[in-house]
Amino acid sequence: MQHWKRATFKTVLYAFVAFVLLGATQVWVVPRFDSKVELSAIGAVKDLAQRPRAERKKTEPKANAGLSDSLLIDSIMTIVQNYYVDEDRVGNRKLMEETLKALEVQDFIRLSFPSPDTWAITKAGETISIKLAETYTFDEMVRDSLKVARFLDRHPAAGSEKKKNSKNGAHMIVDAMLAGLDPHSNLLDSEEYRDLRQGTEGSFGGLGVVVGMQDDVLTVVKPLPKSPASRAGVAKLDRIMQIDEKNTFGTTLDDLIQYMRGEPGTKVRLSLLRDGDLAPRSVQLTREIIQVDSVEAKIIPSPKGNVFYAFIDSFSSRTAAELREALIKAQQSKSPIIGVVLDMRSNPGGLLDQAVKVADLFLDEGKILTTQGRSREFDMAKKNLYHFDYPIAILTNGDTASASEIVAGALKDQGRAVVIGEPSFGKGSVQTVFELPGEQALKLTIARYFTPKGISIQNIGISPDIWLQPISKNKTNLNLLGDYRYKSERFLDHSLDQEKAKTVMSASRSQKAYYLVPSEKKDTDPDVPLLFATKFLGELAKRDGVPFPPERLRSSYWKASADAFVKKSLLDFDKSTTEWLARDQKVNWAEAGESADDDKNLQFTVQMPKRLSMQEGKTLEVPYQLKNVSKKPIYRLSVYLSSIQSSLGTNEMLIGKIEAGQTLNGTMKFDMKVSAKEGSVRMRAGLARSGWPVPNREKEFYVELTETKKPDISMSMALVSEEGGSQVGILEPSESAKIRVTLRNNSNVLAHKVELKLVSLAGKQIAVDTKGVVLGDMKPGEVKVALVPVKSGTSIVTNEFKFGALVETEEFVIPTKMHFALPSSPKARMSKSDVLTGTGPWKEN
Repeated sequence: MQHWKRATFKTVLYAFVAFVLLGATQVWVVPRFDSKVELSAIGAVKDLAQRPRAERKKTEPKANAGLSDSLLIDSIMTIVQNYYVDEDRVGNRKLMEETLKALEVQDFIRLSFPSPDTWAITKAGETISIKLAETYTFDEMVRDSLKVARFLDRHPAAGSEKKKNSKNGAHMIVDAMLAGLDPHSNLLDSEEYRDLRQGTEGSFGGLGVVVGMQDDVLTVVKPLPKSPASRAGVAKLDRIMQIDEKNTFGTTLDDLIQYMRGEPGTKVRLSLLRDGDLAPRSVQLTREIIQVDSVEAKIIPSPKGNVFYAFIDSFSSRTAAELREALIKAQQSKSPIIGVVLDMRSNPGGLLDQAVKVADLFLDEGKILTTQGRSREFDMAKKNLYHFDYPIAILTNGDTASASEIVAGALKDQGRAVVIGEPSFGKGSVQTVFELPGEQALKLTIARYFTPKGISIQNIGISPDIWLQPISKNKTNLNLLGDYRYKSERFLDHSLDQEKAKTVMSASRSQKAYYLVPSEKKDTDPDVPLLFATKFLGELAKRDGVPFPPERLRSSYWKASADAFVKKSLLDFDKSTTEWLARDQKVNWAEAGESADDDKNLQFTVQMPKRLSMQEGKTLEVPYQLKNVSKKPIYRLSVYLSSIQSSLGTNEMLIGKIEAGQTLNGTMKFDMKVSAKEGSVRMRAGLARSGWPVPNREKEFYVELTETKKPDISMSMALVSEEGGSQVGILEPSESAKIRVTLRNNSNVLAHKVELKLVSLAGKQIAVDTKGVVLGDMKPGEVKVALVPVKSGTSIVTNEFKFGALVETEEFVIPTKMHFALPSSPKARMSKSDVLTGTGPWKEN
């Protein structure tokens, strides 16, 4: 069934088409992205339209493509005023005021006010003014927007400002207007719109492999079933050393994806290195249309039967059908199904109609959700033709968002599921897409949504019934609760408030425990929430038998029935966690009960100016004072520093217990590893209790980064101190040598704390010392030499050994990365068939 429908309306000169989903709604979300697990599907930047505005790639619109400036501004403003969720926020004067304020926040203009109705706009020594009277009309708004757009075009961005925005004035006006509304309303260029369509359709043109960056090399996370990559034998953890002639070492993930993309039928050659292989092998693939499944299902055996487990990656056009088909197949097993686990951790959302259909698989009646925009709409469950009447456990975390929150909220409110994990992202709004000429599109927030009980999860999230919070066993007291916290909906610019809705504090009704996880995560590590969920369902089956009695098919009964198991498990989790924190981190994380008055009895002070300036790459220090003004201790406290910039994470330090009347003074630190070209960085310092932000305790300030003068360091390599070979300067089998790396500071800037590290890209043919070499400071013009031991194996099959080199200095925000190669003397060679088909494993026996 085709889920797109068209709603047309006229603007001044052009009839636009609004591409919306069934029910006139479509849901997207702004997820968090963990910098250590940066994943994307080759052929499509997955969920690009779901990213925060600061994270979306800024591209220059194609010249003469699409609409004229006047028609673009007129049309976008017409759509916004007719369809935006909050009508009172998009009046003529209000919309213009917020647009100008957003331009100033983005450092494109400076505002002043010669009179109450006059706004003066200054840039590069020129000033223009506009009057915003109470009777400000739509025509005046369009006229003034064009006036400001032409003013911006007269003063194009330069230097660091150009890095922030290379668009023309009209597009800057539109972007600023949408930025002032909410984080999810965006103007999508043709590339972004294409990615959005591909993501929701569940198909794209490419090779069919999910990749990430590991040690600065493109690494396979998984090949997709029935894809060119899968058929060619590409496997998980294969390292992609080259894409055609492009080296992947040191290249960004987004850039590499562009090299992987192409029209179906076109060919691409990959150089792959598998762990244990002697050398990289060449594989030629043909791009094709890739169908991406959004559901991965499996059976987990249990003493009383099977647990059906489904990981739902996102909500695309076939998600409900995929889940239904997997459930029907699982029902055909000889062992009965005792329960269902729906894993929606890190599910950023997707299509609203699919979320409704997924929830409807497990409901026969009742409300699924309500949307409230310019009108109010309900989605009701329908009598189900399928019998999926099992106990359900839903797994969530802080990246469970939007459409996945709809499913979790519906099944929780209707008593059909127990939610286990962490509070979800908290995006309670609905977006739709209006297609524009020039292959552009407007993504606009058109409604809020509410769970069956009338609860808005906006900025709050779905509260788990059983809150399982991981604690990472890091060496230091830094980010033990996670690396990327405090990036949820409530922390985004201009996020919608909770007006017209009942809200629930996510922490209020949860049973909660902390559990330990390794600091370096591996695939073989136990999945504690999943293990807990399967044991929970097993407890129910043990007590009530299979099939489950219909009169007990409700979550309140399940929680009561398994209460002893839950309490014991949570006590065990907490015991081991508090003991480790006390022993290894000297933090008292014990809990002796919480009170609603605890928050108001905490005074948290941060002494920072509203704006400060510092050099990029340096460490920001933020002094704080925390005081307990009550007459009893308060427990499980932490302090944090966070930034809205997507490339920067969060620094959080656990405080634990603070005694009655006690005052603590400390300093939070944050490495500003971001380029000054990003402009000002907005920081937040805050206080949390039991892993949840304490309201009204945040201090917000801006850091203006100044660019550090950077040294220009060049590098050359040669082979020296050779032993065991006969050819000078060429590595032969079983030869030992040293790589002489000569570094020269070609600038007039002193380079501080220079370090060099080499990475072998040649497989087991060669072993190179990767510990790194500390070279110290390098004066202008100075030359330094590093000697790095290297040894070749008994078999060599390539004519050269490729290496990557990383050079770090205090001045480099990001290490400089270079490639080089040293000649080798092959003992064996790959055959032509091995090169073309990728059949040669080249393992050393």
